[in-house]
Amino acid sequence: MLTVNSRGKALVSAILGAALLSGCGGEETDVEPPPPVVDYSKRKALVIGVDGMQYEKLQEAVAAGQAPNLAKFYLAKTYSGGIAGSVTEQATSSGASWTTILTGVWANRHKVANNDDKLRSQADSVFKLIKDADARRRTASIVSWNTINNNFARDIDLRYISHAEKCSEDDQCVADKVSGLLRFGDVDFVFAHFDDVDNVGHSVGFTPAYQAAIQSADSRIGQVLTALELRRQTHPDEDWLIMVTTDHGRSLPGGFGHGGQTLSEKTTFIAINKEANAQLSLPFKDPADMAFDGLYGNATQADIVPTVLAHLGVKPDAASYRIDGVPLLGEPSVRQLTAKADGEAHSVTLQWRNSGQSSGKPLMIYRDGRQIAQLDDAAITYVDQGLAVPDGISEPNYSVVLDQVPAAYLARINVEKPLQDNP
Repeated sequence: MLTVNSRGKALVSAILGAALLSGCGGEETDVEPPPPVVDYSKRKALVIGVDGMQYEKLQEAVAAGQAPNLAKFYLAKTYSGGIAGSVTEQATSSGASWTTILTGVWANRHKVANNDDKLRSQADSVFKLIKDADARRRTASIVSWNTINNNFARDIDLRYISHAEKCSEDDQCVADKVSGLLRFGDVDFVFAHFDDVDNVGHSVGFTPAYQAAIQSADSRIGQVLTALELRRQTHPDEDWLIMVTTDHGRSLPGGFGHGGQTLSEKTTFIAINKEANAQLSLPFKDPADMAFDGLYGNATQADIVPTVLAHLGVKPDAASYRIDGVPLLGEPSVRQLTAKADGEAHSVTLQWRNSGQSSGKPLMIYRDGRQIAQLDDAAITYVDQGLAVPDGISEPNYSVVLDQVPAAYLARINVEKPLQDNP
């Protein structure tokens, strides 16, 4: 006996109809089964940020049994600060980094270059993208460092952030409020931010007190995870993506500061409760830029937003896609997308990495929302030539789309004005 709900009737009828039609000629025909129907309304996401937690020191805490909650996650090295010397380079500061984590773009797009709480993100946030896709969805941002919510004040004013709290450097306040919201609230995406680890690092550097701060942060994360487990008792059909990350590393040797472009300051991490794809689990050992011991072969903090969107079933328009990161779930699009502009030739050379195997699926390239090329998916480069670029700086947005999964890059073309002869 076959039992289906009302939403499944049409699908079952279509399958049966196709089977009957295929049998009319007396020949068996292989019918590819339809993809499973996903109820994205049951998909939820929680991103936990721990400010200034050094990846290597977290590994030490896990090995010592001081971070039992984070030890339950898949933990991988990532990087912050963009690519040094490129248009994506930004300070390894909290303001720039948390804005990247919550928008999926670097500072050349979001414009939050430092820790000034008067700056406002100029890029679409994860909160806005979720609400634009479904106005019924509810989002929350509960932070210890108030500047984060100040940088997204417009999102709060426009209700893209449904529930916003500033805990003014009180991490236990964050743990309590997030736990209560998860346990009893109606929410689809939550961002929680803890700040004590960074504060201790600035105060005493890499000392036993810093490791103790990591242990305390893990304990508060455990409180939040316990609240989520209790929620599951009354909402067993919900599917929660959980990611934990940090905004930046710390300077050596003492671990007191950050902000610069050094390996230690740029090294970050992502911990995830789902099976991650190659972008996180199989970093490239030979990235195009081998600086910082090959760090650029790893995933980035810009990958968090597209991962959340993929889990929630949010699909921004591929042609006008403006997110620098790529999802860590499902099949990734092209990886390691970069662009090199030639102002004199009025051209931009795009380069990327892929699986290395041709599947026969087309690879589409868009510039500022307009398709400019269709390539075989084994291609790894494209030259956009003969651009009509006015004198000065132009910033075309490129979107490279493979199997409906886009990746984007904001190029910068600098065309110098010709020298004028003296009259």
